[in-house]
Order: sequence, then structure tokens, then C-alpha cells
Amino acid sequence: MVSTRLVDFPEDIRDETEVELPRMMFADREEPVGVRVLTYQSSRSISNIVNALNEDEILYLRASPFGKLLEIGEKPAFSGRFARYLLSRQLKVTKKHEAWFRFAGHPIRF
Repeated sequence: MVSTRLVDFPEDIRDETEVELPRMMFADREEPVGVRVLTYQSSRSISNIVNALNEDEILYLRASPFGKLLEIGEKPAFSGRFARYLLSRQLKVTKKHEAWFRFAGHPIRF
């Protein structure tokens, strides 16, 4: 394992702040290739439908179980595939609620 500090501190307290990084699942520069990451989603179809409706129809849909679909169209884009990409670069950890992954070659703890 590699030992590193997450934050730079003065020399006198450095020993207490060093954190051991978990082992990587893949060797450096040996990560799987061939899978592209889609970092956005398009809610254009939802927007087109909403734009074709009048205000009463939109309010009716919002009050129905389909209201969640309208919310998707209003929220910023998110890609589940991007989240899976981050997790696939995860480092091996033993703590249940801690995830480490590499971003731009640097380990990040979540």
C-alpha cells in the first residue's frame, strides 16, 4: 500500500495525518478500455411533450404518478453509466460505507 497525506500540514503533526491508501483493483494504466462513458442524458422527449400541453394538463400530470417524469425533464442531466464508471475504478477497501476511486490518476475517497 502507498501511504500519503490527504492534506498538507506542518511537519510537527504530519505523522498523525498520514493515511494509507487502499490497493487498486487494476494496475496503473491497465484499466479496462473500450467502454465509453456517456456523461449526460437527453430529456428532449419529455420537454417536447410538456411544451405541447397547456397549463391545466401540466398541473394534472404533476399531481399524477407521472409527475416524476416531468421532474426528470427539469433536473440537470445525470448518467447512471457515469456513476458505474466511477465505481469500476474503485479501490479495494474494507470499510462498508467508504468508496475510493481514481480520478485523473489520483485517489479520491467518497
